[in-house]
Order: sequence, then structure tokens, then C-alpha cells
Amino acid sequence: MSQIIPFPIPDHSGHDYDGDADAILAAVPQKDREKLRFELIRTIDGYGAHFTQWTLDFPPDCDERLRKQIYDIAHEEHRRKVLMLKDIMLLKARVLVAEYFDRR
Repeated sequence: MSQIIPFPIPDHSGHDYDGDADAILAAVPQKDREKLRFELIRTIDGYGAHFTQWTLDFPPDCDERLRKQIYDIAHEEHRRKVLMLKDIMLLKARVLVAEYFDRR
């Protein structure tokens, strides 16, 4: 193996995804908003393990450098999955609000 080239991932560490979800849900009256928030949390919890847990398998004869490269790639993949989960949360919030108003 020659070299692993890092791929850029935008830094979203300061982004307030929960605030974005709250802003989306704010269109719904308070009483019903709590029901939608519970449904949102339940949906995200259902995806949780798929997006936030991962395992690493190393070849039996790999050296420390290769182990670090594999770990670095897995760590970047983990960050991407967490960002994807947060994006799903925002999309689900929009769907819940749209469904709420369709029922009205």
C-alpha cells in the first residue's frame, strides 16, 4: 500500500442540528410539537446503532502504520455517518411537520 490520501469533510462541529430541528417543529402548536419530537427521537434511535457503531478487523500480519491508516479511515467514515444521521433527523422533522398539516 502506498499512501492513504485524506478526503476533506466539512467541519460541522459548531452547527446546531437540534436547533434546526426545533425551528422546523416550531410551526406546530406546542401540545402537538411534543408528540412530533417524540416520534422524531424514536425514529433516530431506530437508526442509531447502524450509524454510530462500527467494528474494525485488522489483517493478522499488519504493522502499526497500517493499523493507524485503517483506524483513520474508519474514524472519517464514522464522522460521515453521524452527519448523515443528523441530516436524516432534519428531513424527518420536515416530513413530520408536513404530515401534521396534511392531517389538519
